[in-house]
Amino acid sequence: MHKNRQISQIMESDANMNHLGTLTPVCKSKDCNHLQRRQQQRAISNAMIQIAVMYGEMQTSHGALTFTLQDKSLQHTPYWRFIDVLRGLRVVCVAGLQNQQILTAYWHEDTKRRGRK
Repeated sequence: MHKNRQISQIMESDANMNHLGTLTPVCKSKDCNHLQRRQQQRAISNAMIQIAVMYGEMQTSHGALTFTLQDKSLQHTPYWRFIDVLRGLRVVCVAGLQNQQILTAYWHEDTKRRGRK
């Protein structure tokens, strides 16, 4: 929990936060709180999701945008001290919208393992 608090404090003073826009979870009819439940299960905070959308490597996959945090994307950012904590975080968003709508967030195990070798 200590690392999450430090990440949130750094994020408050990050100049790139102004360029981010609003992030909202997608509410599907069957499961309206999918994102919140997955965040809690996987120990992913809202601050971590915002960092992934700001600094993560963007790719398209099956009609969705994915943002993945890797070592090289965090190297020259205020979050370089937390590379071990943030490595491998992947956020999946709906493609084609101005304001990002988040489908889910998870830890990409292959990326997370690469840093440990």
